[in-house]
Amino acid sequence: MLLTLTLVLSVLIGYLLGSIPIAVLVSRLRRVDIFTTGSGLAGAANVFRNVGHFHGILVFSGDIAKGVLAVMISYQLGLEGPWILLPAVATLIGHWRSVFTGFRGGDGLSTLLGITLAIMPVYGVIGLAIGAAVAFIARRTGHHASLWGGGAAYGWLLVLGITASGENAALLLGVVLLAFLVLTHGVVGHHRELNSSYH
Repeated sequence: MLLTLTLVLSVLIGYLLGSIPIAVLVSRLRRVDIFTTGSGLAGAANVFRNVGHFHGILVFSGDIAKGVLAVMISYQLGLEGPWILLPAVATLIGHWRSVFTGFRGGDGLSTLLGITLAIMPVYGVIGLAIGAAVAFIARRTGHHASLWGGGAAYGWLLVLGITASGENAALLLGVVLLAFLVLTHGVVGHHRELNSSYH
C-alpha cells in the first residue's frame, strides 16, 4: 500500500515537473511562439536554433533540472531500483504533453539527460561527453546534432546494459528504452520541420 501511494505521488510530481513549459516561457520573452517556429517542438534545440543561443542554453539547463528534480524527489519519497523509471516516464510524458500548453511540448532529450544524470551520475556524465562530441561533429556537417549526439550517448549505455547484470542492467536498459522513445519523438519532430520547409 505504501509503495503504491509513493508511486502515485512520484508519478504525479514527475508529470507536473515535466509539464513546466520552460521553452515556451523563454521564447515568449522574445515574443516568439515556439510551436509555430522551426520544428514546432518546445525544446532546447528549437529555441537554440530559432530564438537565440543564450535562450536555448537556458531551456537546456531548465529541462535538465526538471529530469534531475523528478528523480531526486522520487528517491527522497522512498522509491528504489527500477521503480524509479515510472516517475521518469511520467516526467517525459509531461514534457511531451504538457497540461499547461494544450498537451503540446518538446522532444524531451534534455529532460532525459537530467533523468540519466540523476539515476546513474557517472555513466550519465560519460554519456554526455560522448553525445556532446558526436553532436559537435554532426553540427559541423549540417546534420541534426542533438539526435546524433543522443543516439551515440544512449547507444553506449545500451552496450553497458547488455553486458551488465541484475539491477544495474534493468536501470540501464530502462533508460535506453526511454531514450529510444525520446529519439523517436524527436525524429518525428524533425521530419515535420523538413516537410514544412518544402511548403
